[in-house]
Amino acid sequence: MSKPPKPTKVQALALKLLSKGGAYRSTRAFADNRIHSPEGSIAPATVSVLVRNGWAMWGPEVSLKKPLDLTDAGRAVLPAQE
Repeated sequence: MSKPPKPTKVQALALKLLSKGGAYRSTRAFADNRIHSPEGSIAPATVSVLVRNGWAMWGPEVSLKKPLDLTDAGRAVLPAQE
């Protein structure tokens, strides 16, 4: 059995953003695929890795926003508070 992957620096920063809540992708026509949050944004490629590794999951769409939430697995690999 292989060891679960560890997040890279960029992925760890993205997990920190997700842990603060409020991250979403706009579902409006012509919107970009970036994830927006009050603290910053996350690139689509990083989001793909977070979802593929089970660290984040998409929630149901509400008011043209599709939330991205941290999973228990994502919380487990969150970097320690500095």
